[in-house]
Amino acid sequence: MNQRPLIAVASCWIAGTALLSLFSGKEAVWALAALLIALLGLAVAGMATPKLALICAAALVLAYGERAWTDQSFLPDVRVDNEVAKSGGAVELAGRLVSVVEVDGDLATFRLKAATIKGDGFEERRVKLEVIVRVKLAALSEQQTAAAWKRGDSVQVSGMMELPGEAGNFGAFDYRRYLMKQGVFWQLSVKGADRVEIDNGPPPLWIKPLRLLDDVREQIGKLTDRLFPNGDAGYMKGLVVGIRSDLDPIQFDQFARLGLTHILAISGLHVAVIVYLLLQIGSLLRLTRERSLELTIAMMPVYMLLTGASPSVVRACLMAMIALTLARRNALKDGLHLLFAAAMVMLIWNPLLIEDVSFQLSFIVTGGLILFVPAVSELISINWGWLKGAISVTVTAQIVSFPVSVYYFHSMHLLSLPANFALVPFISVIVMPLGMASIVLGAIWYPLGIWPAKLATLGNDLTFVAVDWLSGFSGWRTVWPQPSLAWVVCAYALMGVALAGMRRRSRRLREREWWSGQERLSEGEATIPLDRSLPGANRAEKVRSLLRRAGFGAALAAWLVWGAQPAWLDREAQVSFLNVGQGDSILIRTGYGKHILIDAGGTVSFRKPGEEWRERSDPYEVGRKLLVPLLLRRGVGQLDALVLTHMDADHIGGASAVLDNIPVRALLFNGTLKDSPGALALMQMAANKSIPVYGANKPGEWQIDASAVLRILSSESRDADSDASVEIRDEQNDRSVVILATLYGRRFLLPGDLEAGGEMAIVDAEYAALGSAIVDSEGADNGNSIMEAGHAAGQKAVNAQGRRRIAIDVLKAGHHGSKTSTTGLWVDYWKPRETVISVGRNNFYGHPSPAVLQRLESAGSLIWRTDTDGEVQYRISSDGAMRRRMMVSSAPER
Repeated sequence: MNQRPLIAVASCWIAGTALLSLFSGKEAVWALAALLIALLGLAVAGMATPKLALICAAALVLAYGERAWTDQSFLPDVRVDNEVAKSGGAVELAGRLVSVVEVDGDLATFRLKAATIKGDGFEERRVKLEVIVRVKLAALSEQQTAAAWKRGDSVQVSGMMELPGEAGNFGAFDYRRYLMKQGVFWQLSVKGADRVEIDNGPPPLWIKPLRLLDDVREQIGKLTDRLFPNGDAGYMKGLVVGIRSDLDPIQFDQFARLGLTHILAISGLHVAVIVYLLLQIGSLLRLTRERSLELTIAMMPVYMLLTGASPSVVRACLMAMIALTLARRNALKDGLHLLFAAAMVMLIWNPLLIEDVSFQLSFIVTGGLILFVPAVSELISINWGWLKGAISVTVTAQIVSFPVSVYYFHSMHLLSLPANFALVPFISVIVMPLGMASIVLGAIWYPLGIWPAKLATLGNDLTFVAVDWLSGFSGWRTVWPQPSLAWVVCAYALMGVALAGMRRRSRRLREREWWSGQERLSEGEATIPLDRSLPGANRAEKVRSLLRRAGFGAALAAWLVWGAQPAWLDREAQVSFLNVGQGDSILIRTGYGKHILIDAGGTVSFRKPGEEWRERSDPYEVGRKLLVPLLLRRGVGQLDALVLTHMDADHIGGASAVLDNIPVRALLFNGTLKDSPGALALMQMAANKSIPVYGANKPGEWQIDASAVLRILSSESRDADSDASVEIRDEQNDRSVVILATLYGRRFLLPGDLEAGGEMAIVDAEYAALGSAIVDSEGADNGNSIMEAGHAAGQKAVNAQGRRRIAIDVLKAGHHGSKTSTTGLWVDYWKPRETVISVGRNNFYGHPSPAVLQRLESAGSLIWRTDTDGEVQYRISSDGAMRRRMMVSSAPER
């Protein structure tokens, strides 16, 4: 600590800021007290001077206080909450636009800093409120209207105030919490641009520079679109200027799969190029060294704002400014001091950056490069310095970022290392400079930028081919379940031990080289250190070295097992009814780690011809945005089966993203197809990936492992003749695959969207399987009496044979609780103890039906709904004990 006081003080500031992210309430206070006691111990032990310990303690307390004050200032305004509730959400806000307006299809989004609010039930009053405004555009012409809105405009807007969406599944992204950390607690939904009134008066003086930078970024974007007309404009905007709104989402996913998204984040490499160019410009203008450095320092904030001021570019620009300032004074220190100083400055400015993933990765990777690259380079026996340096940087960055990447993104591609080694130098040394040159030259005179842009496009084509090919090796992608923070901390502790060992080895090698270079003794023997000349010294040192390496290897292996969480460590089975809105998706994990996904959610599109303009560049897609991240977080590296109960969009919409990202061993469907682009494309994708496809339209049983059995229920005979052709059926509900899943003796009935006719047929088949038949329905008055009569006769026949029907533990209500499903016959036959209804909030179908709810309640079944309870998850232990938990509801487990 005494050798590097700045690092010690900055570390204490970072720790003080992070405490309230790790602990809450009294726990945070106790953690703060423990750190203060630790500082006192360091001072008593002489590892820190009393003065340094006092400064560190002050930094710790001040950082903790600033973070607590920031959190307190971001608490919601209770009075606004009450007023919005009184008005039913209908309010009118007046204030100032404080962000760029993003127009995407039929949606315009911006941030409003409201100064007044009024609504039904309360008079206009002044507020300080930042709100996300989402304007649903009514016509194509409104796109141009919304695009003309600028940061700093005075605006008056009316709409429905509502809380942002929160996580509906365990471990899913929580948009509400994300906005709360920025002091935003509400979003305003507006129908039509005519509900937004803009006052075109001059903006405040402080906002004019930001507005100017917005205009410059917009012009750069337009110029890039002209220079790169071959589909790579969005990529070049992200690579050169940090504008990622036009980046192809599928392309971004491919880069993310290989761990290459850092290329698209403006960071140290970009800043280094800009610094070099500015210094060269200063030299060409015959400026003195001091003036060139001052010019470069002054341009860093401009470049930072121009590229979006992400945490990585802020960190790089701050480090550059500090380094250039010290260089001007001839007092430049090592990079670690610059890094910690930049971190402290950023956290003083905004303590909540400590929770930003980009901030964390930026500083961790940069610090790792500073600390590890020299030691790693000495381990690589390559004579070519440039190659040794490239390998050292790539390997170090991969290792240092691995724990944090796993913690947040849950996967690591085995081809990430060669991809980064080959593509990062190519992109950063060739493509990125060409892109910068094309924009700069094109801004001076458009024809000057064409040839650099064409060369950059050739480089982009090579990059995209390589990324597409490498990302296609889906089997090389390792998946890691959500680890604990303790696992991450242990990772960096192991890295610290490894660094100490590498430095020890390096030091001993240098000592040996020095001694071997000394003059030989007169007897012809080399001079060696005394401790190694003693008998047995070399053997003892080898034994100690071997023990140290074995201990480190064992600790590393234990850490990897801890993170991988193999199936043999957890024999608990799970059935998770995922909250995918108005759709179905159920994830089953057996006690031996097998995974089956039943349906994949999706949305039904009602887009009319001529409304193509409403399409968004990156629409919400349940598979890519929800299911795949959830599966990765839960350690699902492979699906043993993907079951599609039927081909409606709200059951198969996310399946393409699942197939594209996670290996699937088998695809089961209901034996029919629907004449829709989504269904046909999905089956074609399965064929292209050589995934076996099976029709599950006959009764059968699948013993998955010792803990789980899936039984297919069907009204058809097992040995009925099967036609090789696949039938096309638009009406799919009554053709749903019906599954009775048994896990450690617990039974879950999953009927898809089965309706009354299908339910009756299944019950009839079940009675027939027991040696009885439902009474002939001829002459019955209606469908209900048919089912009731058949059920009564069948029940009588079963009772006469002395055979008992076993009640199921959990029923998934058919067709989202529609009145055409979950009939009295069905409920009375299965007698479910609990029922889960997968349904979207505020859906316009009116699901679930009050009649269905009443029927289930009368049968004594507990009812859970994904729209109100979020994900409903059941955990079954090997002894058959079952526990339930819900994402939202606080109902007791049972």
